[in-house]
Amino acid sequence: MAVHPPLSFLEKAGYSAGDAAANFVFMSMVLFQLNFYTDVFGLSANTAAAILLWPRLWDAVFDPVMGVLADRTNTRWGKFRPWVLWTAVPWAVVMVLAYTTPDPAWGWSTGMVIAYAGITNTLLMTLYSMNNMPYSALGGVMTGDPNERTQLNSYRFVSVNVAQFIVGGFTLPLVAKFAQGHDRAHGWQVTMTIWAVLCLVLFLVTFFTTKERIRPLGEETS
Repeated sequence: MAVHPPLSFLEKAGYSAGDAAANFVFMSMVLFQLNFYTDVFGLSANTAAAILLWPRLWDAVFDPVMGVLADRTNTRWGKFRPWVLWTAVPWAVVMVLAYTTPDPAWGWSTGMVIAYAGITNTLLMTLYSMNNMPYSALGGVMTGDPNERTQLNSYRFVSVNVAQFIVGGFTLPLVAKFAQGHDRAHGWQVTMTIWAVLCLVLFLVTFFTTKERIRPLGEETS
């Protein structure tokens, strides 16, 4: 029987940081994105709803592809851990772009604004899948001990709830603060930049504090 040493507190907490980061996007979408599109972007409710629906349909096609890509990944860092690193910076950049309102001075038509919203939201949800699917699988290869895996999920639960509390409790106050002397669009952009930088840091913490230990049969351990 294989012996699986217990994971350190640092590794468990570091792993949970990745799910906290994911929830800065997920909860922002659930709580605010529809109203952001209607009240700040100036889109109709039907258009905003369609923009939010399309990535869900796209996910149904992309998620199986992403699962295959992750499973076929082989690097010195492992299969799943690298995706947390590779998607960290694009995630942060697109997260800011998704909450950046086109300036009226740019002279964009309504169709261009709708296209911008649709593209940035779809890119963000694609990056969410590219990050979160391998991240979720990572917990299963960090240890083979069922008790340790249960503890990993417990740490994730705590981190997710902390992230949801921060997003739910501080997003709108920060938007209002940074909108002073400017407008709500500026407030949203600055607030989401703060969340994006925090996401980037949390993903890097996850990458640098975790290690893949379990390899599929037939693979050599690097």
